[in-house]
Amino acid sequence: MLGCMTDLHPRARAMRNAATPAERAMWNILRTPPLATWHFRRQVAFEGRYIADFASFSARLVIECDGASHDQTFAGDSARSGWFAGQGYRVLRFANQTVLTEREAVWRTLVQVLGVAPPPRSRAASRPPRKGEGG
Repeated sequence: MLGCMTDLHPRARAMRNAATPAERAMWNILRTPPLATWHFRRQVAFEGRYIADFASFSARLVIECDGASHDQTFAGDSARSGWFAGQGYRVLRFANQTVLTEREAVWRTLVQVLGVAPPPRSRAASRPPRKGEGG
């Protein structure tokens, strides 16, 4: 399994460095509060089988930005989504055009799917603020 996994890492790295405009826009959306607390990653290799555009391990969520080429690969996308579901991940797909032109709607959809609460944190991170730290 590890041999296969390492084969996709260079490709995933190259894909991160050559992100599409929609992928860059989605990355900016995912880095805004409260979504940033879910610690999404870009171009994530999964067990040497697939590279997801974005994934949050804590949310068990994969996000795909679909362009024109995805229209021709519906069967492949269905197989990918099924595989991710079998691993316990939900898959959300957004058309590139939607990500580029309706960022607020994409953000709201993600907030709704994830809920407003951030993922569980360590006990130290969840302590109440001390005097002078806020609140």
